[in-house]
Amino acid sequence: MKAAHLLAVAATATACSTAGTGALAPPTPNERSSLQALRALVRGPSATSDIFADGNAHAVAIAVMRQLSSPAIPEVDIYRWERSSWHSAATIALDVGGSVAADGGATTPIRTADITPATTPELVVTVHYNAGPAAAILSTYGGHWHALGFHGGLAEDGDERSDVAVRPGGIVTSTENDCVPNCADGHQVTTAYRFSTASGRLEATTSQ
Repeated sequence: MKAAHLLAVAATATACSTAGTGALAPPTPNERSSLQALRALVRGPSATSDIFADGNAHAVAIAVMRQLSSPAIPEVDIYRWERSSWHSAATIALDVGGSVAADGGATTPIRTADITPATTPELVVTVHYNAGPAAAILSTYGGHWHALGFHGGLAEDGDERSDVAVRPGGIVTSTENDCVPNCADGHQVTTAYRFSTASGRLEATTSQ
């Protein structure tokens, strides 16, 4: 699904009043029709975000996550509305593995959040493993869309964590099994992360 295919997807996408996390007011009938048409263009398991403000005046965007068959990893395509159609703005292949659960328009595997100082909201992208959900956080901090790295906590550094939640004040938490004395009898440990402008990563601040 590339920009050329999206040129035929027309609607009137006007910026609505924004909430604190970059989410917009409920889509107009035209916007909803446009999203449905966009979903129809995607092959295989996929999920589409709500329309969100992209940080520029009167500009909106959407994100589409789809499962690549080779290699079998999720990819997120971000599109920006320009005049009467969606145009490709960024493509991020995620280093999170996992599976994309088709949302069917009823769930939100891609949601917005305010975590960094960037004017564009972050995207919290959820994938699924047998053990449960994991999430990556995409951001434009630094000038381009990319996955933020996590540093510290139980897991090795990387761009995903298990059972992620975004708390007030831009705090991101992850709950993971410490596997002590073993994974079958381990304990659930919650680690809090805060974005550091110095490192450009989500740095662990507490574990409990």
